[in-house]
Amino acid sequence: MTGRFSETEWTRRRFGQAVSAGLLGTGLPEMLAFEAAAGERTIDARAKQVLVVYEEGGISQMDSWDPKPAAPIDHRSPFVPMSTSVPGVQFSSLMPMIAQQAHRLAVVRSMTSAEAPSHPNGCKEFFKGYRFNAPLDFPDIGSVVTHLLGTDCPQLPGYVFCPGVNMPNAVTSPGFLPAARAPWKLGTRGLGENVADPDWKVAALTPQSGLNHGRMGNRQRLLDDLDRTNSLAIENARPLQQYYVNAFDLLTSPRVQNAFDLSSETDQMRDRYGRDHRGCCYLLGRKLIEAGVRFVSVTIVQPPDLVGRPNYGQPNGVFLNWDHHEGIYNNGPCGGPQGMRNQERYGLPHPVMMPSLDRSFSALLEDLSQRGLLDETLVCFVTEMGRTPRMNKWAGRDHWGRAMSIAFAGAGVPGGTIIGATDVEGGEVIDRRYTPADYAETIYHKLGIETAARLKKADGRPVDFSDGGKPIVEVL
Repeated sequence: MTGRFSETEWTRRRFGQAVSAGLLGTGLPEMLAFEAAAGERTIDARAKQVLVVYEEGGISQMDSWDPKPAAPIDHRSPFVPMSTSVPGVQFSSLMPMIAQQAHRLAVVRSMTSAEAPSHPNGCKEFFKGYRFNAPLDFPDIGSVVTHLLGTDCPQLPGYVFCPGVNMPNAVTSPGFLPAARAPWKLGTRGLGENVADPDWKVAALTPQSGLNHGRMGNRQRLLDDLDRTNSLAIENARPLQQYYVNAFDLLTSPRVQNAFDLSSETDQMRDRYGRDHRGCCYLLGRKLIEAGVRFVSVTIVQPPDLVGRPNYGQPNGVFLNWDHHEGIYNNGPCGGPQGMRNQERYGLPHPVMMPSLDRSFSALLEDLSQRGLLDETLVCFVTEMGRTPRMNKWAGRDHWGRAMSIAFAGAGVPGGTIIGATDVEGGEVIDRRYTPADYAETIYHKLGIETAARLKKADGRPVDFSDGGKPIVEVL
């Protein structure tokens, strides 16, 4: 044979190279193809989709969901509790807009995380439902969900990081599941990128250099011609055909393109979420849910290119999250060891950061409800740990895994509910202790996944869905 391939060789090359070598980057077509392995729910499902909001750094429970006005005066928060839309339920006065959404929220005040509370340890437990030091490399919860259920938007992977940043990038993995079950990360930089930048784009949706729409059209016509040959009668080729069509749709479908186009939203909606990085990430999360993606994780760290701008950080500062070891209540430079290392942070403390969170999360709940999406979307608000009930000598709060708060909404979650309790200082659980394994089981149960059936590794060995967790019954 000279100068051309046989039909069989074309089939192998087509499914091995046609998209991954010229359109989207290695791995995405395979990720789409694996949705074909999805099974069916085995118990009644209240949720069709999951939207996880992960705020990195460890939010202080007493400055958010679990205010403690009777704590010792030298350790209590200066921000007093405030009433919410639910009589008798109070949140921190730092969250006035979220307080008006309390009737949609179930808050677990008795959550715990890693016994050795560090950012990677706590993050890993909430993303996997297994102890951070478990010998098994267990898949992400999102990987398991899409492996079993697939997605209602076949043009997009079923598990998406929006945008994907820092700690989640470090701990995430598909474990013993196929590599294509890893999350699709919309961002490309480890410490994040500014989604609020008008020039920000999803890199994987940008055709490679020299591949314009005309050339893509030519490739599509070539593949269509090949589809009409008898090569597609080969047993292993036909199941993949639709997924390469979907890969082209990823670049050309108006529905898919709209999911990433924040400019398609009204000015009123943009302003309601906020036009900063956090607001844009939350809004993008809603758009992906609206497009039908099964499992979306909104991951927030203020990107490094904002450090040094007014109200964002000092020159030579570090990236901004909730890791408040110094000056937690300062409205200015934090002081302490980080300043001594020329890594001073400004704009990180609660009174500066919390208004952005308050605005964006309340907007998300309100928006999902008005669009009718909250009824079938389980919203989970998590952070990797709590903060110490007592202030340190630098007027900050350190890592604390023995008591923390998380929240749920949507998909039949009983709103206006407070679950569990901590002591007067907010440092010890005194009623209904829960773990990230229980959090994982709650997600599976809401999606209708029967975890008693257990997962199977490649060798057929059964593996528990979580590290001994049970669903949080008050949320079901």
